[in-house]
Amino acid sequence: MATDVAALIDRMRQRIGASSEGRSSLAVTLSALALVAAKVGTMGFGFLAWIVAARLYPANEVGLASGAVSAVTLCAQVALVGVGSAVITLLPSHIDRPARLLDTSVSVLTLTAAATALVFILFAGNVLHELRVVAADPVYALLFVALAIAGTLGVLFDQISTARRRGDQALIRGVAAGVVTLIAVILIARSLGGGSSRDIFAAWVLGGLVTWSIGLVMIGRAVSGYRYRPVLARSLATELSRVGLPNYLLTLTERAPGFVLPIVVTELLSPTDNAHWYAAWMMAWVVFVIPIQVGMTSFAEIAREPALAGRIIRHGIRTSLAVGIAGALVTAVLAGPLLGLLGSGYSTAGAFPLRILVIGIVPLTFIQAYFSYCRARRLLGEALALGSANSVASIVAPAAAGIAGGLVAMGVAWLGVQAISALVAAVRLQRIARSA
Repeated sequence: MATDVAALIDRMRQRIGASSEGRSSLAVTLSALALVAAKVGTMGFGFLAWIVAARLYPANEVGLASGAVSAVTLCAQVALVGVGSAVITLLPSHIDRPARLLDTSVSVLTLTAAATALVFILFAGNVLHELRVVAADPVYALLFVALAIAGTLGVLFDQISTARRRGDQALIRGVAAGVVTLIAVILIARSLGGGSSRDIFAAWVLGGLVTWSIGLVMIGRAVSGYRYRPVLARSLATELSRVGLPNYLLTLTERAPGFVLPIVVTELLSPTDNAHWYAAWMMAWVVFVIPIQVGMTSFAEIAREPALAGRIIRHGIRTSLAVGIAGALVTAVLAGPLLGLLGSGYSTAGAFPLRILVIGIVPLTFIQAYFSYCRARRLLGEALALGSANSVASIVAPAAAGIAGGLVAMGVAWLGVQAISALVAAVRLQRIARSA
């Protein structure tokens, strides 16, 4: 699937004349392939690690651990504050002397990640019930802060690799972290006897630390001669926030429901229900990566060739639908056997919700195409209005449906929200196509 995506993206670039900057098309293709493979590989190893955890730990503890992992991922997303996308924009102008920009970026995100994690720990300790365990256990809390920092910096490193067209580095980091996490789940369970969600979470922390340590080394390779020093330049920190904040807010509206819903399921239904929901959601997300990646490619191409916006959007939609629907069909057919790898309970409870979720590839294609156009043409206020409404509805509607009808009702409610948002996006895209 990753190869098909990269090939179609490269074909789209050639058709719209997007490689006119004189850069090597082979390097672009390899980098794009590596970036897609890094995301799919990371999720693949993550899924394998959850399979092993499901076999070694009670479903209740797996549900708590997956809720904690979702929470720390949400913290990392919040902590980014647009710095990563701003680095992509600003790095070319600092390429002769990149150290000050990169040092400030790493330092800012280290501080924001730690602060965001501490805020969540306080929230969990005073408001939440099931996930209160993160705040009640000092070791758990420390692990949570460590993974929040490592995860946030991991996203920054991926964006730096993207800016330098070194997708291979993101692939290496993803595979290395995935292998370490998978091995750690097994070793921790066997050495400590298994049974605690904290033990499962600790394996993800080890994987995150691998991403962090390898990332620091690889920045020096992507940007020749660079070595990190804890420096915080106030003027650069302000510029990073100013440049990156608008795109960050839109990205946050896209990602937040996926991170918040596992917490909601854990608290309002049960940790066991969340174990089943989280497994289904992870598998669906492998399919959802396709319109997201194609949308980011379209964003770059529209920014480069705004006169070809309509043509680029049409190519992007066709690419997403062609590859995405194929991936969704395969996932739907194999939903039962794949989830069954985690245990019969996962297949029984999660297969039908997964089949409902992957239908979302169609509405997400139009939503991502619309967002890519708005990013490139700096119509972020318009995109944020739809993104914010979609984000809130994608949390509230499934939560209410889940209380009333369980995981299947949650999937239907989520899909309904995406369909309504896609209809709005499609109307806007149609107007764009007519005017292009």
